[in-house]
Amino acid sequence: MTYAFTFDASACTGCKACQEACRDKNDLPGGVLWRWVIEVAGGEWHPAGGAWQPASGAWQPASGAWHPAGGAWQPASGAWENSVFAYNLSLACNHCVHPKCAGVCPVDAFHVRPDGIVLIDQGKCMGCGYCAWACPYGAPQVLPERGVMSKCNFCYDSLDAGLPPSCVAACPLRVLNFIAVDDTPPAPGLQALWQLPASAHPFPLPPYSRTEPHLAVKPHPAMNNPLEKQVANREEIPPGIAQKQRRLPAISELPLVGFTLLAQMAAGIAIFSLALPALPLPLLLSIGGLLGMGGLVSFLHLGKKRNAWRAVLHQKKSWLSREVLLAGLFGLAWVWNVALAWQAESGLARGVMALLGLGLVFSMSQVYRLRAAPVWNTWRTPAAFSLSAAVLGALGVNLAAPAPGWGAIACLALAAELGLALSTQPSLPGWARPLRLALLGLALVGTLLLLLGAALSIPVFALALASEVVGRWQFYAGRPVWRY
Repeated sequence: MTYAFTFDASACTGCKACQEACRDKNDLPGGVLWRWVIEVAGGEWHPAGGAWQPASGAWQPASGAWHPAGGAWQPASGAWENSVFAYNLSLACNHCVHPKCAGVCPVDAFHVRPDGIVLIDQGKCMGCGYCAWACPYGAPQVLPERGVMSKCNFCYDSLDAGLPPSCVAACPLRVLNFIAVDDTPPAPGLQALWQLPASAHPFPLPPYSRTEPHLAVKPHPAMNNPLEKQVANREEIPPGIAQKQRRLPAISELPLVGFTLLAQMAAGIAIFSLALPALPLPLLLSIGGLLGMGGLVSFLHLGKKRNAWRAVLHQKKSWLSREVLLAGLFGLAWVWNVALAWQAESGLARGVMALLGLGLVFSMSQVYRLRAAPVWNTWRTPAAFSLSAAVLGALGVNLAAPAPGWGAIACLALAAELGLALSTQPSLPGWARPLRLALLGLALVGTLLLLLGAALSIPVFALALASEVVGRWQFYAGRPVWRY
């Protein structure tokens, strides 16, 4: 038996009884909704024929009264008619056939019951929020007081007791319901979204989903209206669900700026140091220091830090889990190189460390290749991460072993980054993009001076690092919080 929600959008009044019943049953804190009601509006007023106006003359007084001076009233253009429409959608977790949240979770905290209900084991969750990024419907939401993720559980305890979910029971018009898919096919007029192509999903559900959501909708007539639609009550939806086209990165994402750049710098130094006949001890120690600082910074992103050790447990599906594993192996390879530093240096150990660093950069880029984040799910993401590692790695090696060749590598990488920045739509308003371009330009000029033998290693490295910080900040700001 597999359960699915059904919803009649043509009859919903948007009373939000379902939303409040869910909040009450699950004792949800303010700002967290497991079910929310979206009001979709669109259309416009436009001029059309049918007004009446006098054919000639004007109204004027005569014998103490007003009368038309001549002519008659006749139809003329200038009236206004409207194509305005509005409808409501009650949405929650759709307990998908292919739940993206379960696939990406690094701690393997999600599991699917035999009846298709997708649940979160909060005892395993570390609160990284990756499931919320991957879900195209914005279902998983963080519980701030506990630091773990949460979402609709289909009121499985009520179902097991033979009762309907609280949202279904509260709906006064019975437009929200549920069915056992295996026993009861959707009623006539209901579109089973798990059987429809993604392009046929009703607005505002995302067209790029491949999750096969267990949701059947009877469309409102306006759903097929070609006029532009928008969510009218966006301000009533929690920020974790409501779309913001232009935003600053959330505070929880700032540690990721630090972690990704520090880890990529460490990987870049490890890779480029292979060109040196021997690995200088300061450079070797810097690799471990950068990786260690990145790891510590990344902990600030987690809501439940004591479960962080579980992040390596979902190697089968989660790129985030693979990233954590490769970061750990990279660290072990570094320890191997440190142990050999006081003996005979091993080219094999250096090669393994460089190879693991390369794998770490690749896995980090794959973490962000999510269908629910189209702006990240492009070749630009691995290109940007690889170029950051090249710039910071080459200039980092140059600090310990100055040579014109490092400036040449950094110059090429910075030129490529500048091209990417110029061809990318700005994700932040105002000064952020000009600052990024200015820093890239200055760093590029600095690397050219390095090629000419100028002793500017530290200033050029500082400029390049600043440009990478602003660029990564823009990267996280470019992801919409949600699609509505």
